[in-house]
Amino acid sequence: MRILLTLALQGLAVLSAIAVERPNVVLFLVDDMGWQDTSVPFWKEKTLANQHFRTPNMERLAKQGRKFTNAHACAVCTPSRVSIMTGLNAARHGTTNWTLRGETSGKTPRLEAPEEWKRQGLQPGPHKTLPERLRDDFGYRTIHAGKAHWGGVDTAGAAPLQLGYDVNIGGHAAGAPGHYHGQQNFGKKENSVWDVPGLDIYHGTETHLTEATTTEAIKAVADAVRAEKPFFLNLAHYAVHTPLQAHPRYLANYEGKTYPGTDIKIPQAEAIYASMIEGMDASLGHVLDSLDQLGIAEDTLVLFASDNGGLSYHSRKKTPRGTGRDTHCWPLREGKGSAYDGGTRIPMIVAWAKVDRRNMHQQRNPIMSASKTNAPVLVEDFYPTILHWAAGVSQENLGVDGVDLTLAILVANPDPRPLVFHYPHQWTGKPRGGYQPHSSIRQDGWKAIYFYENSQWELYHVDQDIGETTNLAKSEPAHLAKLATALRNRLMTLTAHWPTNRQTGQPEPLKLP
Repeated sequence: MRILLTLALQGLAVLSAIAVERPNVVLFLVDDMGWQDTSVPFWKEKTLANQHFRTPNMERLAKQGRKFTNAHACAVCTPSRVSIMTGLNAARHGTTNWTLRGETSGKTPRLEAPEEWKRQGLQPGPHKTLPERLRDDFGYRTIHAGKAHWGGVDTAGAAPLQLGYDVNIGGHAAGAPGHYHGQQNFGKKENSVWDVPGLDIYHGTETHLTEATTTEAIKAVADAVRAEKPFFLNLAHYAVHTPLQAHPRYLANYEGKTYPGTDIKIPQAEAIYASMIEGMDASLGHVLDSLDQLGIAEDTLVLFASDNGGLSYHSRKKTPRGTGRDTHCWPLREGKGSAYDGGTRIPMIVAWAKVDRRNMHQQRNPIMSASKTNAPVLVEDFYPTILHWAAGVSQENLGVDGVDLTLAILVANPDPRPLVFHYPHQWTGKPRGGYQPHSSIRQDGWKAIYFYENSQWELYHVDQDIGETTNLAKSEPAHLAKLATALRNRLMTLTAHWPTNRQTGQPEPLKLP
């Protein structure tokens, strides 16, 4: 099938001779991928994890463009995905937890979820989504492939076609597949919410879900080229979310082997996880190659990111390197769902799919090859940034919280603005390790966190203490007071919803130290 698709793409390449007025955009979004679940280092040095994972196509993309070493998302998936679609901070759009069938938040001994959080997620409304703006204002063909997870079951927001996409491949209300293997029909069962829609042609085959999604996405891109339309592709893989199931093509690279430079055997769960990462990376390579075969790679901007920090406190259990349980994101602290950087820090790369300095789009927006920036980023920034590059000029009066990253992409000039996070929920398990209702703020290399359950503040100098090991709340009261006040004021401006006291039924706002 891949050979036939390649021949078809080559046949369409002649269309690339037509002047492309607007750049194509690919947002390559990975689910639950940690900041260092890659061979590409996003720190000052390579980590143990960087030495373990095999992601040659991420390396290729990083060589072509710019790495963002201080990029962040929300602590869990749906809030990040809604922020990308709307350009709004999670505290403002109100979908502050993952969605499915109503309430998904756990409870702490004292608190439960805010009464007013949007349990049904993103729904069609007056605020135009990113694909709606690209389609309606600039004539883009808008393509969604993979995980959507914007709106709850049986709501309009569960359907990508209701939120601005012309094409939907496999997207619906659920945030995970029933199964990753075609032999298992991707987990299809009667009336199952986890049934991935629209990929029945791969049922009973040896095709992995990541491969099926990629193949169909490339077909949709080829259709856009045939129609001589610029396109926006939101390729949002279900991988590497649970269930952790091997990508068989790559499992032999890890199974029964030891970690590089050690005699520590790679546990089976970690071998499976690494195969899923490598399969995702192979998808990236397939996309880049296909864009080249179509003759449009030079005209296509690629943004690579994850929707939250790496999975640790769930399914993966104890790490084998002596760093203890829930340390898969080490040296970052904890993982997905946590207030600490393991929960929010993500890999991010922006590059042209193929570098050609003669190309008019690249002359207008020249991304320096093999470059990096420490500019602070939140995923809500993708909205104004992509619209700027689609329009050719900065977009004003969008009514969003996100910041246009064009300057950071082209000049690598860090913006000192604060990043604000708001997760007033109990994600899973007991309130421990930062996995509890919290809000936080990052600014100028510092980070302040407020935990609602015990009304406690923590303060870290994250530029000097990336693992958030030394709480400076008591020794730096003036610095904490400054950040705490800024966080409270910003959350009030965003009309944030507060956790609810289980005894009184009243909201519990953030308390200053």
